[in-house]
Amino acid sequence: MKKDSFLLEFIKSGPFLLLLFLAIVILLGIVISNHHRDTVKMRENVLYVAPNPKK
Repeated sequence: MKKDSFLLEFIKSGPFLLLLFLAIVILLGIVISNHHRDTVKMRENVLYVAPNPKK
């Protein structure tokens, strides 16, 4: 069996395609979850107290 035909058959095999699909889905999930880094994150819990209205 030639080396090139082995690699071609390996790439066409079901388990390799399944592994490739899972890797793409995982990487896509990581990219989507890290997409919101531009949002403002508070460093600590802050309680907002509304000022009293002046009479």
